[in-house]
Amino acid sequence: MEHMRRRTLPGGSVHIFRHTTAALSLGFAAILACMLGSIYIGFQHLEQTRGAWQRDALFREKVRAAFLMREAVRERSFHLTFATTMDDFFDRDAQRETYNAKAVSFLLARDRLIDLHVTPREQKAMDRVIKRISQLRPSIDNAMALVVESGNNNQALHQMRVALDGQVGVIDEINKFIKVVEAETKLEAEAATREIAQTQRNMLILSGCAVALAAIIGVMVIIREARNIRRLRAHRDELAALSTTDALTDLANRRRFDEFLAMEWAWAMRLKAPISLILIDIDHFKNFNDEYGHAAGDACLSAVANAMSVVVVRSTDLLARYGGEEFACILPATGAEQARIIAEKFRAAVSCLKCKHEKSSVADHVTVSIGVATLTPQPDDDVAELFEIADAMLYQAKEHGRNQVIADVPDDQSEASAYARSMVPGGLEVIS
Repeated sequence: MEHMRRRTLPGGSVHIFRHTTAALSLGFAAILACMLGSIYIGFQHLEQTRGAWQRDALFREKVRAAFLMREAVRERSFHLTFATTMDDFFDRDAQRETYNAKAVSFLLARDRLIDLHVTPREQKAMDRVIKRISQLRPSIDNAMALVVESGNNNQALHQMRVALDGQVGVIDEINKFIKVVEAETKLEAEAATREIAQTQRNMLILSGCAVALAAIIGVMVIIREARNIRRLRAHRDELAALSTTDALTDLANRRRFDEFLAMEWAWAMRLKAPISLILIDIDHFKNFNDEYGHAAGDACLSAVANAMSVVVVRSTDLLARYGGEEFACILPATGAEQARIIAEKFRAAVSCLKCKHEKSSVADHVTVSIGVATLTPQPDDDVAELFEIADAMLYQAKEHGRNQVIADVPDDQSEASAYARSMVPGGLEVIS
């Protein structure tokens, strides 16, 4: 009986059970280790992602502060220039107060930059900006004081031009600072990408060493990360697609103009409301660039854009840089007469800049020619008709001597009307 008991209960089974238990224990321990490792690496990756978002937010804060500094410098240049156009001392003194207030805006933006974490290269670039401002501020403030006290005499205008040239240099330094911030952020983003990639590789290794549960967890993490990467890429592409601002003038660019015009045309057709389009072209701008250089041309474009921006007061209107020296303004729910008045304000605002232009056959300063078109869209109309009419009016403005506004007004048989009817299907009538 003892012999039979030993045969039915062999000691090898106990050893196998013990070995299996040990293997299972080791397996569960391995799974637990992989799970804990995956969890640890997952938290590490989330921390890296959070760090990437923080770096992106910091980058936006830095660039926003730099843009505010640049805008303050531009506003000061504008008020310095605008003060020279005023004959009354009190008006010029009011411009000086606004000019000084913009200095406060600049200092606040500068202090914000100082409070942010900046790299040594960014600090060096910002120091160059501050140094440049410290060097130029006395001459700029003296120019403003001279303009306020003595008006727009030759000495004041000379000092103003010197000051404006200095302001352009300050803006260039600020733009260089922004480029340094972008370069530093790109380097940090590349390093973060490498860290995230290494983390992902570790997660895959741990998942491959685990059994079913660890493998499932690994697959879920990979799916989640792939989704996050696709979402980040989609957001990046969306932000790139939404870049609709002209870098030089800060106005809407051609893409934004086309989208806005198509949308407002559709609304005007639905509501049976008028829509007006103003096309603006700087007179003899090629001659301006040839005479003064492209840097001065860029400054001129910015000044013209700023001057016309003041005229646009409705949030529903859109002023855009259409291309080169051409600008365009869309005025929804605006009739022909009101559009013509706004166009005349554009022309006067640019003329008041008194931006020197010796190579112009129109005047000794920069001027613009403007064409205005107004339509109440019908179901069979096309948005191209509005543009063609405005372009025809602009052409007429140039043909009749430039520095003027020609607008289409119904029921007139003028030469401009006849020309527009020849250019536009349907024979639309216009008047200058």
